[in-house]
Amino acid sequence: MSDTNQSHSNTMPFSRIPFLPLLRTLIRQKYTFTMLVLQIALTLAVLSNGLFIVSQRLDILQRPTGIDETHTFALTSSGFTQSFNPQNSIKADLDALRQMPNIVNAVATYAFPFSGSSEWDELQTSTGQDEITVPAASYKLDEHGIEALGLTLLAGENFNTNEVLWQTQTTKTFPSAVIITSKLASDLFNTTDWSTVVGKTIYINATYGAVIKGVVEQLQAPWDAVGKIENSIIYPRVITRNSARYFIRTQANKLQETMVEVEDYLATSNQQRMIRKVQSIQTIKKQVYGPDIGAISILMVVIFALSIVAALGIAGLTSFNLVKRKKQIGIRRALGANKTDILSYFIAENIIQSTCGVLLGWLLALGLNVFLVSQYALPKLPLSYVVIAALCLYILGILAILKPAIKAMNISPALATRDQ
Repeated sequence: MSDTNQSHSNTMPFSRIPFLPLLRTLIRQKYTFTMLVLQIALTLAVLSNGLFIVSQRLDILQRPTGIDETHTFALTSSGFTQSFNPQNSIKADLDALRQMPNIVNAVATYAFPFSGSSEWDELQTSTGQDEITVPAASYKLDEHGIEALGLTLLAGENFNTNEVLWQTQTTKTFPSAVIITSKLASDLFNTTDWSTVVGKTIYINATYGAVIKGVVEQLQAPWDAVGKIENSIIYPRVITRNSARYFIRTQANKLQETMVEVEDYLATSNQQRMIRKVQSIQTIKKQVYGPDIGAISILMVVIFALSIVAALGIAGLTSFNLVKRKKQIGIRRALGANKTDILSYFIAENIIQSTCGVLLGWLLALGLNVFLVSQYALPKLPLSYVVIAALCLYILGILAILKPAIKAMNISPALATRDQ
């Protein structure tokens, strides 16, 4: 007898689970079982797509721009008198700013990452209407632009003073040299040898030709109009108009101090204009990405709430089954089932419920993603996010049943079989 008990205790707990009676029990509980499966399926669909969207948003928030975001700020100088001379004002301001000890460099530009202000040009490597074009955001910078933005020059060289064109908005003259980003160079010439790109001619909007003078590592477009945010082209141009925007790079740990100093100086140096929108690039970035941060927060709250509701539903159903099966558990204990057998029974029941929910949820997740792709141009949902969501729900389900399952495994046979 002792040998029989010993061999019984040495078998794996899940091998002693009466799966057919377990399945029949779940089928008899049609309403509660169906509701729980639907709850798990809905949670999986939202969880997998939600995690994917959060991941996409976080990638956008964390992607590098190519500029020195930590030590830079921007401001706007707006002339308001008839005698205000934009070009003289910009030149005087930049000369003064570049002499300040806390400033690395400064440039007049309406476009920089997060500014939301830029034109997009169509570029091609040869003329002809049938040639493939590559879109690129246009930057207009003088010879101080690369240092002011903190860009990394990979090949070629910077503009010189003689190449920079000071123009009004109506000027039609086009520069003969340009600098492009490495991603744009790769798209145009299908190469990563940037030195071979320098000196080649490209054509802008099928009208103007220009020689590539240099290649910078990265310069993110001010806004992503065509899904090519890493494609940028720099023209040696300064556009003069009454409202100018300055981009200023400071020495390390001197940002806030320099912002106050610059605003005070510019406000008093020329009474024919006003200084406004003095903001660090980090502040502008937070404003631009505010909707993304809000979307991430809302999605995380929804995901957390659905997970809690799913866990409560699983725990509630398990507790309900415990009350209904108290006598059945006692009989199994009296027939030789140990505590591990009881615990294994509840875990197996939960795994079956979760698996049904996961299979249905997988279909719902794909259906929801198809809708999001068609309506909001989101990427297709990778299968890995469904797998991660499913594993989270399996773990969540097991954790949810632990308390009622432990309570069930501790019921004594005598108490469970006593008449109620």
